[in-house]
Amino acid sequence: MIDILPTLALASSKHNPDKDTLRAWSLVLSSRRFLNRIDHGRLLVAPALAHLAMREILAYEGENLPRVRKAPLPDNSWVSILVIGLFLCANIWLDSRGLGERLTWHMAGRADAGLILAGQWWRSVTALFLHADAGHLLANAVALAVLASILGRRIGSGLTWGLFVLSGSLGNAVNAWIQAPDHLSVGASTGVFGLIGILAGGAGRAERGTKTQILLLALGFGFSLLAMLGAGEERVDLGAHLFGLCCGLPFGVLVGGWHGANGWKTWFNGLAGAAGLGLVTWAWISALQA
Repeated sequence: MIDILPTLALASSKHNPDKDTLRAWSLVLSSRRFLNRIDHGRLLVAPALAHLAMREILAYEGENLPRVRKAPLPDNSWVSILVIGLFLCANIWLDSRGLGERLTWHMAGRADAGLILAGQWWRSVTALFLHADAGHLLANAVALAVLASILGRRIGSGLTWGLFVLSGSLGNAVNAWIQAPDHLSVGASTGVFGLIGILAGGAGRAERGTKTQILLLALGFGFSLLAMLGAGEERVDLGAHLFGLCCGLPFGVLVGGWHGANGWKTWFNGLAGAAGLGLVTWAWISALQA
């Protein structure tokens, strides 16, 4: 038997492998049924298998390269805090206007499946900004604060909030199409689960594998979070949570490799945030005019 370590030293970056590395390489060869043994810091194999053994070890090392983690963006949580603060102030102001005006806003903006399918598309957007009670509002505000802060440091705050509006609105639209025509829904939780889907899609893309494996990993992450967070209470709109998550997942896979907001990405982040704000404004104007 011959020692393959001198040749491996020329072909790999590990010139002086330690005991753990040698043991791992030996296990790799054993898993391929290559007869080998470790002897006083040498890795011995049959001469006829030396070339194939080195190929297996180099392939193993290539598949297990250390990941380079990109540094997060500078802390931009103040943007999310500002948005959520304005969101809370608007809801508190609306509730203080009295029952009549409050009901008018809710009637104009809630996600009414029959009316959405009849052409009132804006309800898919406006429903994200209405809540059943103070507890509902506070729970969604806390969830948004956590998720938006995490995503904002990965993809930028503008893109985060733009995707919140887009994935939440699409989730409400799909929910209206699936549910009965008399189904009613309000709350930011559809967009919250859209952000969870974006996180899950990004996590799936971060793992090495084929496109099918990435998709399956993203679905696994997403549905696990849905089971833990979105399917527990009697009044929970499971459909809105599910479709918000499903609409967020492809965006997560799409922007999973996106990092930073420098150069043209700074402009794109700003445009994404402005587009989300513009869509919300247009939707509420359409709702109140209708």
